[in-house]
This record gives sequence, structure tokens and C-alpha cells, in this order.
Amino acid sequence: MDWISSLKHGLRLSNTDADEAAVQLATVVDSTESGSTTQDPAEDWRLQGDQNLTRRVGRFRRAASSIESAALAGAACAILLPLSSRLLLRQPGLGTSEAQRATWYADPGNQRWVLIGLSLAPFAAIAFLWFIAVIRRRLGEREDQFFSTVFLGSGFAFAFLTVISAAAAATPTLVVRYSQQEVPSPDVLALAHSLWFGLFVVSASRFAAVFMIVTSTIGMMFRALPRWVGICGYAFGLVLFVTGAFSDPLEFLFPVWLLVVSITLLVSRRVVEQEDGLSPQA
Repeated sequence: MDWISSLKHGLRLSNTDADEAAVQLATVVDSTESGSTTQDPAEDWRLQGDQNLTRRVGRFRRAASSIESAALAGAACAILLPLSSRLLLRQPGLGTSEAQRATWYADPGNQRWVLIGLSLAPFAAIAFLWFIAVIRRRLGEREDQFFSTVFLGSGFAFAFLTVISAAAAATPTLVVRYSQQEVPSPDVLALAHSLWFGLFVVSASRFAAVFMIVTSTIGMMFRALPRWVGICGYAFGLVLFVTGAFSDPLEFLFPVWLLVVSITLLVSRRVVEQEDGLSPQA
């Protein structure tokens, strides 16, 4: 349980910045309250509104940068990402006949599901960026510049490629929905599939692999993750980097790893809180 003790110590250190920000906000509120009594009722009302806004901003900042927030954001991305891919890949492939494509695209329900899949991709990317932001916020001044640069850069690249590849994959449905064509031409299908394969399967998978490896390194460096999670991150990242396996049968490697990391962060925080509650200092 050494990693639990280290995580407990790390969480206390990582909370320093948030506590300092809260103290600063409280100082502003106290200083405002001490001189809030004026002869002008409108000025008193304005000062009271500023105090309430300051408190709300402080509460939101602490909640948004909490470990729970990172865990929920990571879990949301782990669920939304494969769901978006599955909905987009429901479209007819290059090997289907024109009659099969005409039947499929004539159904408004099929088009609707593809558009839902396209809409879920940005939400998955946003949740992923939130996960990154909270992790960096928690590391604070302790983060290594080299690893933090790779961590942030690979995460940004993966989020960008995820959204762009989703738009490319949905091109056939968008062409049918917003043009006079009832069936996308084979050239449109070939272009959409080629762009999706190049952007998502080939490129995004490599950036996801780098992100997994560097996150596992940071987690093991600060003992914020158990050793077995870090080793799994190395193994999964290496497989993705070598194979680009963002398609069957290994397309769930990254979402599963991200979900495991998120659950580990959440459970670890609960363990730390329980130990604090049972400690004599509590």
C-alpha cells in the first residue's frame, strides 16, 4: 500500500494551490465585508453581489479541479469515444452495392444515429481535455517540464484528430442530408473512409499511445497510480503505437485504460479520505 501513502501525501501537496486560492478569495471577501457598510444602499447591494459571486467562483474552481472531476471526465471520455465510433461506423462500407446504400440512406433513423455519433465526438474530446487539465492542475509546480510537454501535446493532438476524423467519417451521411444526392457516390465513400483511417486509426492511435505511456510514467513517478496500472499503460501504449489498433479487435484498449485510470483515481481518493477520517489528526 506504499502507493496509497504516497498518493495521500501527493493529494495533500496538490491541494495546496487550491487552498491558497481559497484563502485569497476569502481574504477578498472578508476585506469587502469589513467595509461593505456605506451610506448608499445600491453600493451595499453591489458589494453583496460581488461577495456572492466570489464565493461561487471559489466553489466552482475547487469542484472543477478536484480528483473526482478528473475521474468523471475520464470515465465520460472512455464511454463517449467508442460509442461515437460505433455509431459512425454503422454507415455502409466500400464493399456494399448501390442498392444497399440507397436502402440504408433512405431511412432517416440511420442518418440520425450517424449525426448523434458525430455530435458525441466533441463531447468526448472536451471530457478528455478536462481530464488533462485537472491532472496538470493537481501536479502544479511539481510537474516535470519534459513529461508535461509530451503529456499536454499528445493530449491536444489526440482530441483534435478525434473531432476531425469524426467529421470525415460522417461525410457520406452529411452529403446525403444536405445535398440533392440520395446516395453518396463511391468516390465520396472512398474519400471519407480514407480520411477516417488516416486521421483516426493511423494518427490518433499513435498520439493516444504516447499519452498512455507518459501518463503511466507520471503516475508511477509520483506514485499516484498503482504499479500494475502503470505497467498496463506501458503495454497497451506500446501495442497501440506499433499496430495503430484503433479498429477491431483492439479498438477498446485506450477507452478501457482510461476508464481504469479514472476509477483508480476515484477509489484512491476515497481511501485517502477514509484514512484521514480515521487518523488521530482528523
